Amino acid sequence: MDSSWHIPLPMEQSAMSRVTVYFYNDGWVPIKYCYLGKAILLYHQAKLAGKEIFLFPVNLDPNSF
Repeated sequence: MDSSWHIPLPMEQSAMSRVTVYFYNDGWVPIKYCYLGKAILLYHQAKLAGKEIFLFPVNLDPNSF
């Protein structure tokens, strides 16, 4: 299934895909654009700090849904 809501786990070829890192505070707030491999590291660091962030493809704006 091909969906713009789906980001594959980083393989060598997809780890350099660009994503947008968001957090939610009464609306989706973009905080950083980066590569998927780096964004997953940020996600795990945020979880360890008790925070939650979300990763979306750069061409998808969650505020439009």
